Amino acid sequence: MTKKSFACLAFYFLALAVFLLDQWVKLWVVDHMGLYQSIPLIKDLFALTYVRNIGAAFSAFSGQVWALALVAGSVSVAIMVYIHRQKEVTLGHVLSLGLLLGGTFGNFLDRVRLGYVVDMFDAQWQGRNFFPIFNIADVAIDTGVAILLLLFFLESREAKRVAQAAQGGESSDAHPVR
Repeated sequence: MTKKSFACLAFYFLALAVFLLDQWVKLWVVDHMGLYQSIPLIKDLFALTYVRNIGAAFSAFSGQVWALALVAGSVSVAIMVYIHRQKEVTLGHVLSLGLLLGGTFGNFLDRVRLGYVVDMFDAQWQGRNFFPIFNIADVAIDTGVAILLLLFFLESREAKRVAQAAQGGESSDAHPVR
């Protein structure tokens, strides 16, 4: 098995693990809680609160279930195509894209199957909600995007450094002594 094949296998395994965990938690919430029921986990700071989100992040595009499902499905396919087209698949690719695929597909399945996304994690301050309620898929997507942005930043910095070294110039990170 080549290094890239192993990395792609790890990518799919991570995506599947995120997807299954997300779906299991959502199923538990739907089976064990009433809609809008809230169970405090950390008093006045964090609760499990069952809500249905018919939009995207922060309820944007509310009611556009099929449009959001189409976007999520397209993003899922694009992620898989992207990772297979990479000449070299790094740990960063595996982590960021695996989290993105697992999370995107988890919310996609909810939209297609239910017409909404099941959310449950409720960040609170003094027992009052102050942030949109979210789920494991949302956490995976946000974490995957953050890792991907960090990778792009680091890769562009490295490419700039290599290009400057090839031209015989100083790195922009170096500060001349005065």
